[in-house]
Amino acid sequence: MRDEELEESKIIKAQLYLIKKLNIKEMVKLDIKESIEINTPSAKAWDIIGPNFANIGDWGRGINKSWKNEDVKISIEGAPAGGRFCDLGKFGFADEKIIHYNEQNKEISWIASISKMPSFVKNLENELKVETISEDTGRVTTNISANLTGIGGFIMGGMMKKNMNKLLKGFVKDWKTYAETGEVSETKKRENAKLGK
Repeated sequence: MRDEELEESKIIKAQLYLIKKLNIKEMVKLDIKESIEINTPSAKAWDIIGPNFANIGDWGRGINKSWKNEDVKISIEGAPAGGRFCDLGKFGFADEKIIHYNEQNKEISWIASISKMPSFVKNLENELKVETISEDTGRVTTNISANLTGIGGFIMGGMMKKNMNKLLKGFVKDWKTYAETGEVSETKKRENAKLGK
């Protein structure tokens, strides 16, 4: 046991030395983008994420419930809300505020603060866009970005990127399924069953 503690101590010292040597003071940038083609008109996919912004919990995995934040005024013309809350179960609650909304270009962006997100994650933002490919097909894209600060961000950055990448792949699949069929994905069905929905 003593050898393990000594080895762990050496690893920590080496990481701190590397951080100091590399002069890591600020942050690591998290920037993950995921797209998927959908076999439905782009207007239908946009309706799900734009005008029905507050209802993401109806179809999105990992979100037990979502609702409009009535305390946030609508400051962007055409936006369906100023913000929303999402119950993320064991991951806490998300407080999300719309910072960009363009109905014509089918674009929406929001910033989020999540109650159980590690403190080294700052400025979490999600940008979504729906593009028309043809009359009956489109492409949906999501782009999550954040600043991972300090030692925690440096050490945990790789793991955070891996987890967020997996999350986004699932998110666009759920969006695609719901847009094409009007039904939730198999993953969301299993989550709903656990919640007794």
